[in-house]
Amino acid sequence: MLKKLCIACLLLCLVLVSTTRPARAREAQKASNDDLLSQLQAEGWKIVKNGVLQRELVPGRVESFVFGPEGFTWKLQDLRQHLRNVQRELQVRPTPELQQAVVGFRKEIASTQKMIQLARAAEDLGETSIDKVSCSLSFSYDATASYGTSVQGTFGNASASFTGNCGFTGQVYATAYSKVTVAGAPTTKTVTDGPRSGANVTASAYASLNGGTVCESTSYASMTSSSLNPSSYTISASNSICPAVATLTVSINGPTYVGADVCTTTTWTAAATGGTTPYTYSWTWNGTAAGTASSYSRTTCPGTTYSDTFNTLGLTVNDSASHTKSTSISVEVEKFGSGGGCLAIAADGKVTTLPCP
Repeated sequence: MLKKLCIACLLLCLVLVSTTRPARAREAQKASNDDLLSQLQAEGWKIVKNGVLQRELVPGRVESFVFGPEGFTWKLQDLRQHLRNVQRELQVRPTPELQQAVVGFRKEIASTQKMIQLARAAEDLGETSIDKVSCSLSFSYDATASYGTSVQGTFGNASASFTGNCGFTGQVYATAYSKVTVAGAPTTKTVTDGPRSGANVTASAYASLNGGTVCESTSYASMTSSSLNPSSYTISASNSICPAVATLTVSINGPTYVGADVCTTTTWTAAATGGTTPYTYSWTWNGTAAGTASSYSRTTCPGTTYSDTFNTLGLTVNDSASHTKSTSISVEVEKFGSGGGCLAIAADGKVTTLPCP
């Protein structure tokens, strides 16, 4: 999860001002903005237009930071595009959860329009004051969209939070969407949380569905400073695949017969395919735990007398998606007597050990 933690400076444009005149305050604020912009660019952010910085964390997962009237105007346009997408889906599948998503985006749009007004007012004043010693603010935001690894399907997951101890408030919003095909028909799920404002607020949304193609998932989270010079972090993620999950299969490679007239080391190896790597292994010998590596070795030495036993070598493999598969083989172990010996069967059926010819 992406997290930001600052002492006294949560977002852009925190400038300490006492009796400074507005013109000098604006100059100080510009210098502070330039410093933070340089820091953000060093962290991989790119200026895409006035008041908007972005970076792509991984393909399909874009993080945005906006500030000032121009930045919030861009955010307003982005929210309206999200709203249009949900409205199109609502026309095809009119569900209560999609209606709730429409309401959520409309509330976020109305809030963003207010932020534009606040940003313009702050820009005109050119000053913000705060006690740098006593104020501690923190916030987080995250969004992911991907496909199932244990069961075929998709999911979207979004969250945002704001916590402050100086009387300032933040606004958080999260929404997630998932779509799969079940029995030839599309099925969707939409979850929306917020927007809500306060000194200690959170929002989270998780939408997951099992099914096949055609499929997709999206998520969106936003954290906005509504008390300081207005600025906002948002993150969105999208996914358009849901590959079938290969069944986990397991087998044991190695001999099923071990003969020992001298000490002999035998090795068996695990063969696992499908499921989700990496795997973990558990070996047993006649039901007793024997090893946890991808292979198992056992040393067999001659006994004081001849013996011939049939043993069970077991293997259990777990994949990273909590799938479990077990298998076993029977291993014959023939131990010749000390100094070597061969099995002899008399006419009456008695078994004895005699020197080998």
